[in-house]
Amino acid sequence: MSVEWTALPAGFIIATLATLVGFGGGILWMPFLILVARLDPTQAVVTSLVIQVGGMGSGSLAVIKAKKADLRPSLTLSACAFLGVPIGVWLSRVVSADSLVFLLGVLSLTMALVFVYTQDDFENSVVSQVSLRQTAPYLWLSTLFAILTGLLSMGVGDFLVPILRNRLRMTMESAMSACLIVMAMNAALAAILHLMIGETFATNLVLWAIPGVLLGGQIGPRLAGRIPDQTLKEIFIYGLSLAGIHMMFNMPGSH
Repeated sequence: MSVEWTALPAGFIIATLATLVGFGGGILWMPFLILVARLDPTQAVVTSLVIQVGGMGSGSLAVIKAKKADLRPSLTLSACAFLGVPIGVWLSRVVSADSLVFLLGVLSLTMALVFVYTQDDFENSVVSQVSLRQTAPYLWLSTLFAILTGLLSMGVGDFLVPILRNRLRMTMESAMSACLIVMAMNAALAAILHLMIGETFATNLVLWAIPGVLLGGQIGPRLAGRIPDQTLKEIFIYGLSLAGIHMMFNMPGSH
């Protein structure tokens, strides 16, 4: 029996969660595409990126329309991330897929643990906007994390949200909104580069998934404005932890 139709509800759920708490949809799409849809890792990466363009793009339009995103740091982080995406695409051609997926799980779990053990001693001084000068010391991290977008379709939001939250003292909603824009632009560039070197995506899965991610991408940002900051942080931590553990212990050798 075909499982392609399951991409529709999966797309809605994944896009809602990803745009709600700011982690990249790739970390949820990769287990689905490899374990459920049975795609090989290379095709799963490209398929995930194409789907994310729809979901993250939809979410980006929602936060921009609602004026939740600070465009200056968002576009600056995106420009820096563009330097890392081509490196990731190149690495995807030379590094073992199983090794990369396991590394993805380790990194995700590590970031979740760092986030959960970081104490919020500034709850009354969080901000919704930051200057480019404040953002500058962390721009290189956007380039570094973007390598994972080109490599595994993993969104930089998994790593940038904790930095924007804990280092720049942005609210969770503002940090997630900024990262949505960065991830949408990264996914588009990475998808184009992968397609240019001759890789393909699962067309039928994408056609089923796109309606779901377009809808979920609109709902997630709207829910974010109604959920307390601390609750969003906890959802981010739990989601990243579960996805990381799943990657580490279930992905290698499963295809």
